[in-house]
Amino acid sequence: MTPDPKTVERHVFNLLEVLLGEDFIDENPHLAETPERVAKSLIELTTPTPFNFTVFENKDINQLVAVTDIPFFSLCAHHLLPFYGMAHIGYVPNELMAGLSKLSRTVQHFMRGLNIQEEMTQDILSYIEEHLKPLGVMVVVEGEHLCMTMRGAHSSGRTTTSAISGVFKNPKRGARTEFLDLIGRQ
Repeated sequence: MTPDPKTVERHVFNLLEVLLGEDFIDENPHLAETPERVAKSLIELTTPTPFNFTVFENKDINQLVAVTDIPFFSLCAHHLLPFYGMAHIGYVPNELMAGLSKLSRTVQHFMRGLNIQEEMTQDILSYIEEHLKPLGVMVVVEGEHLCMTMRGAHSSGRTTTSAISGVFKNPKRGARTEFLDLIGRQ
């Protein structure tokens, strides 16, 4: 469901009016188009991008496939402030392989909306597992949260979350170590 832009714009206008006063546009003409711009922005940031998760038959690949440094931008579900960073995805194919761009598109799909980084990380893993049924998946997401930096703690720091399944759960089997080496975390 995509919300009506004019309805969102009206609510943004009302919010700014409460925060800044009834004549906020008269006092600052730069704000005249702000409700419309914010409405468009919020709709874009909260509407998942649909895509077709293309898969191919796997003939004989049984090694790690990884796409790293996938940029993401999302909104914190608790404060509606941005968090952003990089996602890294690795999987070991079974009968199916993904089109490589589909791993990036999966991140782009799940970054839309109001998110909690831990849940977004798990959602990405679950989606890949559902569509590929691989021998294992590992997703690592590194994010900078502006709700920590701009308010509250006023402290920056990278938050790292991971979700792991299958062969990646056993650190002695090598897939986990290989993936962490690829992303520079070993």
